[in-house]
Amino acid sequence: MGALSSVPGPWLDVTRTLTRVGRGAATGVDRVELEYLKRFLEDGCDRFLCRTTRGFLVLDASGARRLLYLAEGRRALGSADLLSRLTFRGKRPRHRAEADLRAVAIDRCRPGGLRRMIDAQGSGPRTYFNVGHSNLSEEVLSTFGDAGQGFVLIHDLIPITHPEFVVDTQPQNFAGRIERVRRFASHVIANSAATADALAAHWDGEDRRPEVIVAHLGVEAVAAASGSRDPMHFVMLGTIEPRKNHALIVDAWEGLAAELPPDQMPQLHIIGNTGWKVDGLMARLEAHPLRGTAIHVHGPLPDAEMHGHLVKAKALLFPSVTEGFGLPPLEAAIAGAIPVCSDLPVFRETLGDCAVYVNNPTAYHWQETIKQLIDDKMKLPDLAKVKIPTWQEHFEIVAGSVIVRDLRGRP
Repeated sequence: MGALSSVPGPWLDVTRTLTRVGRGAATGVDRVELEYLKRFLEDGCDRFLCRTTRGFLVLDASGARRLLYLAEGRRALGSADLLSRLTFRGKRPRHRAEADLRAVAIDRCRPGGLRRMIDAQGSGPRTYFNVGHSNLSEEVLSTFGDAGQGFVLIHDLIPITHPEFVVDTQPQNFAGRIERVRRFASHVIANSAATADALAAHWDGEDRRPEVIVAHLGVEAVAAASGSRDPMHFVMLGTIEPRKNHALIVDAWEGLAAELPPDQMPQLHIIGNTGWKVDGLMARLEAHPLRGTAIHVHGPLPDAEMHGHLVKAKALLFPSVTEGFGLPPLEAAIAGAIPVCSDLPVFRETLGDCAVYVNNPTAYHWQETIKQLIDDKMKLPDLAKVKIPTWQEHFEIVAGSVIVRDLRGRP
């Protein structure tokens, strides 16, 4: 059995996975909750909670596997049920998925009835996991916190520390979630020491805090290309949003185009969903004279195609302003593409010397770095030394924290 099989009374919140059904390529947070869902099923855990538009569902392993198949596109969405049609949302993928899950849920309730429903599942110890930044309500956290332990994975504090990079309503809503986590959770799983430090600063002076454990996220090892790489192939990977700084790299490409003839231009491949506050950037890319010749906007790609770009690329360009963990630079390093990153503490933590750091946020400095990479005028990091974090290590750290607390005596 796996690491989670030793956890007393494990429950996993899968609300985020439900809300993402039918919405295209998974984001980083989505992928984390999917990994937890898969591991719970592999380790024989059989209690899953999800918030629907009309209340809560409890799923067993069979129902959770159905949700996994819906999220991965391995099960077709069915028709909406009467409840979904009554809300006039029956055609939306999420609500069709809710109808599919209601048919196999082992219990359900309206808002306000969660404690009774959870208590009906048995009186033993409970360990609640929420890893998707969703469903962090007082009703949920207090219900599980009163009768066990609550583990919440925090991916970053960006809506609080950098509110200018998120939608206008998110900072206040997110701050409320983090405050409820502080009041009711027993543990926070921080995906990096950088996130743990941000939490410590945010909670400075508060008497009641959860225990914080650092457990890096697992990264899938992808074989590097066996042949020579394309020295002109560069990738940007991740949701297109202001903090990812795509505009800076477009500026750098314009600078390169002013210096180089068209047949010597490097190729920039932008991969990822379109996020928020980027209408101007997307309009710029749509009309850009380099689009289709030196700048290629792919949108979200299936994992196999995305990895195909990484294994042939010279480098991944990642000029992000702030990150909680940052999966793409690690994925690139493992695939053999040089991560070229802004000089953030989290990248020093996860990549160490296995990256090129650009500590000046100007297009000129990025442009010069790219030219040095093309011309092989830079000492390159030894990517063979990159430390690949695994999900097995992550789950062992998390499960170990539960076990230690349990041996001290559960409340």
